[in-house]
Parts: sequence; structure tokens; C-alpha cells
Amino acid sequence: MIKLSDVYYTYGTGYAVEGVSLEIKEGEATAFVGPNGSGKTTIAKLISGIIKPARGSVYVDDIDTKKCRPSEIIRKVGIIFQNPDYQLFESTVLEEVMFALRNMGYDRKEAQDRAMNALERFGLSKYADRPPLSLSGGEKKRLTFAIVYAWEPKYIIFDEPTVGQDGLNLKNLRNLLDEMLKEGKGVIITSHDMEFLWPLNPLTFVVKKGRVVWKGKMKDLFKETDYRDANLTEPQLSAISKKLHLTEPALSVEDAAEVIKGVSGI
Repeated sequence: MIKLSDVYYTYGTGYAVEGVSLEIKEGEATAFVGPNGSGKTTIAKLISGIIKPARGSVYVDDIDTKKCRPSEIIRKVGIIFQNPDYQLFESTVLEEVMFALRNMGYDRKEAQDRAMNALERFGLSKYADRPPLSLSGGEKKRLTFAIVYAWEPKYIIFDEPTVGQDGLNLKNLRNLLDEMLKEGKGVIITSHDMEFLWPLNPLTFVVKKGRVVWKGKMKDLFKETDYRDANLTEPQLSAISKKLHLTEPALSVEDAAEVIKGVSGI
């Protein structure tokens, strides 16, 4: 379990995160949503141990991130940033994936085997000898997925993972998240893409001005308010569910179709 207790963090111009307390369980999907600059990515960095709280505490499976080495946290929490260029620096795609594995103590053969398996999983094995920065934006994004996937952390943070991905890769990403959840991993997502998040029905934290202003399952979010002031667009299935006067909103097209069939007697 990941636990934040009354956490504050500042970049020197006021608090970016202010008084945040929350818990995240392994094996569950969690989403942080809200406007740009609200503190979503800062919370993700606090969870991953990249930055330390100015006040309060962050624990990852009973490990205090203030008191441990970064290597202790990275084995448990992997983070994939919105901009892949921040994570890419090796001369080839294969060496890029192998870098973290080698630093974790894997011998070269096992690191290479794990790296190639990860590249295959994300359709990048044919680029193994290419310079990472020569890839397209979407390919670089998938490469950062492969880098973290290769060492199999317990929790994986995806920072705006749908940016730059086409329809096929979004489908593949959703399948990957489903697989990770079935494997018992904790999946943590920061995103504005409510349509993508909706079928996952994650535990959702709405973040505004560094504070968590709402917590609950995503299917319940738009029952209470539209949250337009948090730059959240209501998913189509949520809006359709309201028009159909459903007791619970449909999380998939298939769910909505079944309800319509039942009502119409088809």
C-alpha cells in the first residue's frame, strides 16, 4: 500500500501540493485528474520518491521515502513521464531498456532477454539498434512503457499516457493496464482523457490547486457535479447513461447496449 499523510511540497513559489492524505492499494487502478498545474504530476513524483515531501510523509509498503535510497523505491514504483524525451539518453533502443536493469544488478544476458521481451511486447523489437531519439513521438512513448515494464515494479505510474497515441495503441495500452491489474500490480494514472479512463472505473482523486477536492470511483464523479471548473469533460457513456435514466452509469458500450435491449425488449 502507498500512503500519503498530510503531505506538502513547494517549488519555492507557494505549495504545489498542500495537505494531501490518501491511500493507494496494489492491484487497483487509481487516477489523478484535474487542470494543468493542479499538482497531479507532483503527487506522482512524491509517490515515486523522485522528490521528498516538505512536510508530512509518503510511505511505499512501509518504506518512508524520506529515509530510503532512490534504488529502494524504484524497484517498487516505476514512473513513465508525459514527455518521453526526459527519460531517453542511451545510444540504442535496446541499451535504453537495459540501462535500469543493469543498474538493478541483472547480468547482461538476463537484462538483454528482459529488454527484448519488453520491446516485443510494445512492438518495438525491430528498432532495437536504432537511436531512441530517432523514433516517432508515439514510438518513444511506447519505449518508455517498455523500459518500466521490463523490471516489473509493483506499482506503475503513467503520466498522461494517452498523449500521442493512435487508436490501435490506445487499445493496446488499455489491454496492458488490464493485464497489469490482473497480475496484482497497482496502476496509477494522471490524465485529462476521461474517455480512456472511464471503462477502468478507477479510484479517482480530483486535484485542484494542490488539494484533493473529491475522492471516489469514477462512475460516481459526474453524479455529483460536472467539474467543468477542474477541466474535466464528462465521458459520453456517462452522459448517455443519464439520458437513459440508468441507476448506475454504463462503463462500456456493451453495458449500454444490454440496458437498451432490456428496455426495448429486443
